[in-house]
Amino acid sequence: MEPITKNPMGRTGLRGRGSLHCFGPNHALHPVVTRWRRNSDGSIIRKSLKKMLEVLVARYPLSDVWALPGGSLEPGEMLPLKLKWILRREFWPQFQNLLKQGTEIHKGYLDDPRNTDNAWVETVAISVHFDDHNDVEMKRMNSFLQGCDPELCIRWQVLDKRMPLHANQKELLRKVSALLGSYF
Repeated sequence: MEPITKNPMGRTGLRGRGSLHCFGPNHALHPVVTRWRRNSDGSIIRKSLKKMLEVLVARYPLSDVWALPGGSLEPGEMLPLKLKWILRREFWPQFQNLLKQGTEIHKGYLDDPRNTDNAWVETVAISVHFDDHNDVEMKRMNSFLQGCDPELCIRWQVLDKRMPLHANQKELLRKVSALLGSYF
């Protein structure tokens, strides 16, 4: 018997759950954490007259591409498991506060290669921008990042449309760039 849930964007050609957790919408959270790219003297670097951003990205186990720190939310969870891997437990409440102060840039259906006729990704993407390079919250967050090990690597990356990220995440970066009026 075929499930009755139908992808709101139409047929994909794939039936069932595929690699997604459940039938219907699979909820995700993608924080887009940015700061201005700076010279050693602290001045903001520009390209084509626009300020340049750096974005916090991670490379997860078994993946060869960089991704925004976030992902699937289990029912009742406030932070995705993948985000919890990146941040030490002591910083989770502060990070939730940063998200509450951030700007929602996307909510709803997200084009994703895992989407099927019966299961799809719906995400909330929130921009968290640190305007000041001496921001106390940013320094605190940096001190609670897990860093690099063979399984997981996290770093600040120059935001550019040529970044090797999943296509759907590049669209989220484009929205953040438009919000902040930065180079993309």
